[in-house]
Amino acid sequence: MRASRWVSVIGLALTVAACGGGGVNSTPTPTPTPTPTPVNTSFDSLTHSQTFINDARAIQATWDLTSQTATGGTASSAKLTVSYDAANHSYTLNAGGNSDTFTTADITEDNADETHYQHTNGSQHDYLTLVNTPYTSTNQTHYVRLAYWQRNVVSGTSQDTFFDTFTYGFDTPANAVPRTGKAEFAIDVFGLVSIPGIEPKAFEGQGTFDTDFAAGVFSTNTYVEETGLLSGHGESGGSILLAGAGHLSSTGGTFSGNALYEDSGNRIAGTMDGRFYGPNAQEIGASFSGSDVSGAVFNGGFTGVTDPSATPQNLTLTDMTGPQYFYTKEALLENDTPGAPYEVRTYVTGGTLSYQDKANFTFSPGLSDLPYGPFTAADQVPSSDPNFTSYRATQGGRDVQLNLYKPGSSNSELALTYLSFGTWQSTPIGGGANAAIDQDYFTYGMATPAALLTAKTGTARYDGVVYGGGANLDGTTRYAITGTSSFDVDFSHQSLTGALALTGKNTSGGSDVNFGTWNFGGSLAGYTADSTFSFVQGNDIAGDITTNFYGPDGEEIGGPFTLAIAAGKGFDETTIAGVAVAKRH
Repeated sequence: MRASRWVSVIGLALTVAACGGGGVNSTPTPTPTPTPTPVNTSFDSLTHSQTFINDARAIQATWDLTSQTATGGTASSAKLTVSYDAANHSYTLNAGGNSDTFTTADITEDNADETHYQHTNGSQHDYLTLVNTPYTSTNQTHYVRLAYWQRNVVSGTSQDTFFDTFTYGFDTPANAVPRTGKAEFAIDVFGLVSIPGIEPKAFEGQGTFDTDFAAGVFSTNTYVEETGLLSGHGESGGSILLAGAGHLSSTGGTFSGNALYEDSGNRIAGTMDGRFYGPNAQEIGASFSGSDVSGAVFNGGFTGVTDPSATPQNLTLTDMTGPQYFYTKEALLENDTPGAPYEVRTYVTGGTLSYQDKANFTFSPGLSDLPYGPFTAADQVPSSDPNFTSYRATQGGRDVQLNLYKPGSSNSELALTYLSFGTWQSTPIGGGANAAIDQDYFTYGMATPAALLTAKTGTARYDGVVYGGGANLDGTTRYAITGTSSFDVDFSHQSLTGALALTGKNTSGGSDVNFGTWNFGGSLAGYTADSTFSFVQGNDIAGDITTNFYGPDGEEIGGPFTLAIAAGKGFDETTIAGVAVAKRH
């Protein structure tokens, strides 16, 4: 890692320096073939003028030069033009009505790692840094580079800093971008974060960018180190990170999605855009930015190269190519004692599903007194529902059955990609009709990172299904619960409303029951992964549903729920535990 170097120019400017940096013939003659215009093919040799493809993001941050802290800021996408003039080795940048040309006379430092440009006009100071070698790596990229353009305007004791980060270079032709398989890129991240009341900081770090070309999705995660621009104080740790996820273009070589910057006590959400570079998509580059209502902003970019030795992460449930450990969200319907009458209770808890491959996995329910263990291909049994895969095994001295809802196109009811669920039940070995039956309903999958969608706008409708189990209080009447689920999400206001329509098939020999529609709603939790909403019956809370988004852009939603329904026409007071899952239109 190249050593970080930060320079302060207090009074004139608070400056970010480099981080670690005619005639007619009677007989027609053939039109001569024009000589092709010479072009550059990589950064290894820039011998011709070029306007570079790029992705750019901008922030405007205001800093108090007396207290040396940030006071506010805004973020935006930047439509940037980056032009190189080979005759005089100059770079011209145009963005947001501002234009600036940096020539060799403006160079203040030039080496194999980076080139710095600077010029001053009164109270305005302009800087351009071209990063040749990533700050957290020793390997130069050949087809993509990162750069940042900074403009400081000082007025009294206040400084407005305009900071554009961009990645640019030689992008991959659309027909050369892979459409099958997976890949992992090793990336180097650099950026700036400005939060009111504290010192502005730069951040840098090495991370990963995983993509599933067939599914057209990506996920990226980097733990970074922050460095104060004035104090030089460094801070690192597992709580400081840049995360992102989104979709690849189905026709070109670009990608876009959501971004999140998180440090101790702060989470700022935004978006990112990037593309593949090189003749065979062997490199990538992207820029990102975000802001919140307090005036906190972040901005930066990353470049990366494919890592053929890495094992790419699983990004969907429909193409699992390696082991995966899932934390499950569960609703339990538990019976305390064998033999009727007995008490029925519900819990909302969490367990684990450890997936090794399509034939081998381990499931552990969320209570320690329930049996757990492995399931293999030998445990698979015919399923009564073609949308489920069923298993039976003996674990901890108890008979156990597990049903997993099939993801993908093989499911004729609801084809989910990132989210699925299972139903589990156990009874004592040899138990009769009145044996205690513990039932567990759980969701699992590729959860959307907490807070990643807090800057998302617009509305979305999700529709899906419900599965669960119900029993009256003494357990003598039991129901298999099915139904439909709907979720209406207002991302702009970070709120949700939903409804579950429930039907109970009586598995004890009695009549089936329509348990009606149960509505819920409220504010999304935002900064935690789970959002919990209550079902209200009259003036009482009858139960809760805990939801989470799944997929890079929250394409799917679901979670466990419990309900205690008062006695109605044709049924006694009934307790229900189940799961609701849905996908966005």
